[in-house]
Amino acid sequence: MSTTATPADRCLRRDAAENRRRILDAARDAFALEGIDVSLIEIARRAGVGNATLHRNFTKESLVGALFEEWRAKRDAAGLHALDDPDPWHGLQTFMVDTLEDASRNRTLIDVFMIRLHRGATPGNPVVRLMRRAQESGDLRRDASLEDLFLMFWGIGRTIGITGPDAPDQLHRQVAIALEGLRARPGQSPLPGDAVTKDGLERLIGDWAQATLVRRRCS
Repeated sequence: MSTTATPADRCLRRDAAENRRRILDAARDAFALEGIDVSLIEIARRAGVGNATLHRNFTKESLVGALFEEWRAKRDAAGLHALDDPDPWHGLQTFMVDTLEDASRNRTLIDVFMIRLHRGATPGNPVVRLMRRAQESGDLRRDASLEDLFLMFWGIGRTIGITGPDAPDQLHRQVAIALEGLRARPGQSPLPGDAVTKDGLERLIGDWAQATLVRRRCS
């Protein structure tokens, strides 16, 4: 037996969707201005919803997760757009700049976003495809790994967190410097040392995150 939503049902769903959007927008602004420790009460106040409404829909962790999923969807779309660029190097460069510009608007969450982005880097991921394409074209050095790229992303992302809006040109400057180091050139020496593996980077990230959590609890 099929059921048809009543006008009242549709109104409730619309209200719920609007509340969700307001909460996510408020959370993004609150995290950016006050940091990850901002209270859910403050986020509810900014969103103009009751505390019960926010707690019924989100925890702090699920709020960060929802914001990341929105950000990742935008990154995937940007990656696919960059793959349409006939110039593999320009496509990779455009994606990097666009991603870091977007990340600069989420500076408080940059660590969380970059960690989760790395964990989702499966072979079909646009980031992986952009990198492979640039290597196959001879633009990107062959001994650069995906983990090298993510560490570079993360490092520049944290630099943006320091320089912020007071030095907006630093984003493009640091990307240009980093990409020059990744360019393939005839007769260039191999990169020193071994690239960290995906599992190795996951372990290092876990150790760093645990140490960061301990410091925050003790401060």
